[in-house]
Amino acid sequence: MIYSKPNGEVMKQFIYILLSSALFSNVFADDVNDSNTNMITNEIEASRDIIGNNAFLYYKDYPEATNYYGQILGFKSVFEFPGFATIFQTSKTTFITVVNDNGRGMHSSDEPKTIAIALITDQLDEWYQYALSQNLNIKNPPKPLADNPHNGFLVTDPGGYILEFEHFAEHPENQNFIPLLNNSENLYGKKGSSRPENLGFKASIYWLYHSDELEAEKFYTDVMGLDIIVEQSFSDILTSSETGYIGLVEDGIGIHNATHEKAVNVGFMTNNAQSWFDYLKNQSSFELRTKELYHEQDGQGNNLIDIVIGYDPDNYFIEIDEFLDSELNRKIRNSLGMN
Repeated sequence: MIYSKPNGEVMKQFIYILLSSALFSNVFADDVNDSNTNMITNEIEASRDIIGNNAFLYYKDYPEATNYYGQILGFKSVFEFPGFATIFQTSKTTFITVVNDNGRGMHSSDEPKTIAIALITDQLDEWYQYALSQNLNIKNPPKPLADNPHNGFLVTDPGGYILEFEHFAEHPENQNFIPLLNNSENLYGKKGSSRPENLGFKASIYWLYHSDELEAEKFYTDVMGLDIIVEQSFSDILTSSETGYIGLVEDGIGIHNATHEKAVNVGFMTNNAQSWFDYLKNQSSFELRTKELYHEQDGQGNNLIDIVIGYDPDNYFIEIDEFLDSELNRKIRNSLGMN
């Protein structure tokens, strides 16, 4: 068959099709590459999850402290290093760790107690009556005021730490917070404790006191990935886990003043400590305490907890824990929904 030479118009159309195809292919390839990059980035960020919040508190009288949190306040123990530390669950994803000040921990109980832990409840009156019946060391009684966004009372625990039994009301300041609290179920006390079975807590706020609140806000939002949910006149509340929140308080206004040393570790729980370590080692505002991911082991030398430990800008010890699949971790993993 003899092919005829294409005329000029046909040739122009042919060249146009080739150029259009090449351009489309390049654009499509760029879109695919961008999509793959975004997908990988999202997967990496998702691996740095926070599934629980914790505060490590230090006590000279360890039996007294464990009895206070376990028997009087009625929190369930979900993990224990015998004679050294016990983790109590306060709401669905929040915890308090009682640490024996026997020289093994990171702090001394003599250091300032620069934290307050708010235990959020819709049963403030009932909790106050229970606190009175147990002769708890009440620092400030409730003072209900009309149109107040929140109300509560303060209790000092046996080691001098402040617990704030608090209720948040329907109020413009709380417009983003109340829906989250309404979706949170009460966690009731353990059976056999002194706490009435119908008393519960819905969430916890870990109030931290910083010399530079704006610097702290930048750290916890930009580095730790938390979101501001409530802006108060001298403090912010940030979302962390499902029922766990971080509160940042301006120095000189709240219950405490900012201090360099403090007898507390601020804990976050995760499914992937290694991902957090790899990320935080490249963050200039997060000073790591160890050069590698730390592995807490059991008595047989088996890895029990993978730990990232470092400091926030005001020297709060930040601890990120992954409780590995071990029989010793069964209760706390169940409480976190990891099993």
